[in-house]
Order: sequence, then structure tokens, then C-alpha cells
Amino acid sequence: MKEYSIFTKEEEEFRKSVQEFIKEKIKPYSKEIEQTNEIPNKIFEEIGKKYFGLPFPKKYGGSEKGVLYHCIVVEELAQVSAAVSMARNATIYSGVVINIAGTHEQKEKFLRPIAEGKTLGSICITEPQVGSDAARMETKAVLEGDEWVINGKKRFITNGGLGQHVLWAITNSNASRPQKGMSAFIIPKGTPGLTVEKRFDLMGMRGVHNVKLDLKDVRVPKENLLGNLNEGFNILMKMFVTERATATAEATGLMLGAIKTAKEYAKQRVQFDRPVSKFQAIRHMVADMVTNCYAARLMLYHLCKDIDAGKNPFKEAAMAKLFAASNGIQICLNAIQICGGDGYTKDYPVERYLRDMKLMQIGGGTDQIQRLIIAREELGR
Repeated sequence: MKEYSIFTKEEEEFRKSVQEFIKEKIKPYSKEIEQTNEIPNKIFEEIGKKYFGLPFPKKYGGSEKGVLYHCIVVEELAQVSAAVSMARNATIYSGVVINIAGTHEQKEKFLRPIAEGKTLGSICITEPQVGSDAARMETKAVLEGDEWVINGKKRFITNGGLGQHVLWAITNSNASRPQKGMSAFIIPKGTPGLTVEKRFDLMGMRGVHNVKLDLKDVRVPKENLLGNLNEGFNILMKMFVTERATATAEATGLMLGAIKTAKEYAKQRVQFDRPVSKFQAIRHMVADMVTNCYAARLMLYHLCKDIDAGKNPFKEAAMAKLFAASNGIQICLNAIQICGGDGYTKDYPVERYLRDMKLMQIGGGTDQIQRLIIAREELGR
């Protein structure tokens, strides 16, 4: 698909280098990941050293390339293995929170290992009874002497148990609003009391380690509080901007993969003595697919530039994610339709793109929540 000058020369050169890396280091394992539902550790070792540190300061081991370069990697990874991309993304999110709210000591201790690709990370928000209404979480943290004692459960946690965790808990149950009684904490890997209760068998994103966590009297030093006490909700909202930009990039990457597969198939598949790409019905489907993909990518990279400029485009992040996710589903459905019966088999990646794409309408805030945010920003509460 032609780029239409979305990227500068430097960004385009970076994108091509990412493509070469993925072709050599990730693509040979994409089918294995899908079939075994596991991502080999050597993949994280390879990708961590090169691409975990993109959005983070050089001072803490990063490369200060920003969210735009991060999303270029996401977009390219999603076309080959959205699962690898998702595991990387969860690590980036945890680093983003530490970068937003952490002290120098916290960044040196916990952000640097992420930026240098030495650990995975996770963000722990969702609970068995709490999803979109994150402020009403039930996990609680109580200060006892010099330690925070945390009890509760978290679910749908990508990389849970595999690295360090950034976790939100209620620290003031008597706050006037739930949003005013939430705080964020860093919980290192292997902390006693933190256990993986189960791993979820997902519809898509095969290979991702997505789990339910149980926290029983988990103790962390009081220095592991991120930001100010009871201001965790504000930190979460800031993180969501990067998360939604990332989800948009995941969706556009899946779109690009679906479009490429559908176009190649349409040119090769012959019916009625000519390639099906010659039929107007197919041509119009492709026209709609590339148009919506182009629009989503323009929204994505404009959003990334705003984030990298220090802005907080909360509404725009919701708009981009909503547009990319909803149109992405239709693009993947069209790709399957163009490939016909072959598209319904695992011989072609389009069925995987559809399964992976569906998560983009759920994770990081559902389509319905994005519409709520957009309407609230436009019309008030």
C-alpha cells in the first residue's frame, strides 16, 4: 500500500529497518506462536534490546524517539504477529506510567530495565467485577509502617507474572468520588503473595500470556507508590492516551496485513476466465478498505505527533481508536470475503487478523466508552 508521504524520510527509513528486523527475527516464528500459543523468550530478548526503549528518555536507557516511532513498530509487528506486539505494548504502557509519575529513583530502578529490554512489564487495572468503570475497583492497599499491603484480584493482565507490574488499588475508600481514592504502585516480579490464578485462552492474540492475578497480603515498600497518594486515576487517564494511540496502530497494522493479503489473492484467483481483481464488486471493496485504512493512519500519526509535542489529546485518542477499530473489523471481514473459502481457513492470515482485530474494540476502552468520551468532550457531562 502506497505511503502517501505519511512519514518523513527519517521515519520511513526507520520503518524499513523495522520491517527487515521483523522479517528476520519474528516472521519465522509467527505460525509457531499461533499454533503453540507461546512466544519464545528469544523473541523478547531480540525485540527488547532494539524497541522497548523508543519512547523513553536516554537518561534512563531509552532512545527518546517518542510515541510515533513506537507506533511504527506496533504497526509493522501487528502484520506479522499481533501477539508479540501486544506483549511489547503492555511493557511499554508500564514504562509510560513510571515515566509519567515516577521519581528519579523509581525510574532508575524500574524504568531502565524496561527501556533496556531486560524485563517485561504489565499494567494491572481490570478486575473480575470491574472493567470500564475502573474507578470502582475493589483491590485495596493499606499502609502498615513502611510497607503497602495489597489485597485483591486482577484479570486480563497481559504479561502478568512475567515481569514487573504497575498496579492500581484503592487507598481511600471514603473519598467523595472513587476517582479520588485510587493510587498506583510498582510490584516487582516474584513479590510474595502475587500469584497467577489462571491463564486465559483467548479468541485471538494467540501467544499472549494474559492472566488472572491473585494478591494476598502483597507487601511492597512505601517508596513503590507512584506519584502522589490518591492521584492514581489522573495517572491512569494520562496513560490511556498512549495506550489508545498504540491500539490504533495495532488496528492499522492489522488493516494493512488484511489488505495486502486480499489484494494478492484477488490478483491470483481466477474465476470466469479472469482474476477476481477485475470484477467491479471486488474493486469497490478494496477501494473502501484502502480509503478507511489511509484515514485511520492519518489520524494515528497526527495523534502521535501531538503526544510527542507534549499535548494531552484525550478526545483525539478516543476518536482515533474508535475509527480504527470499527473500520478495522469491516476491513478484515472484507478481506475474508475476497479470499472466499480460502479466507475461512488457517492457510491464510486473514482469519487471524479478524480474531486479533476484535480485541481493538474491547481493550483500552470499548467502542462504547470511546463514544462516551467523545460525546462528553463535545457536549459536556
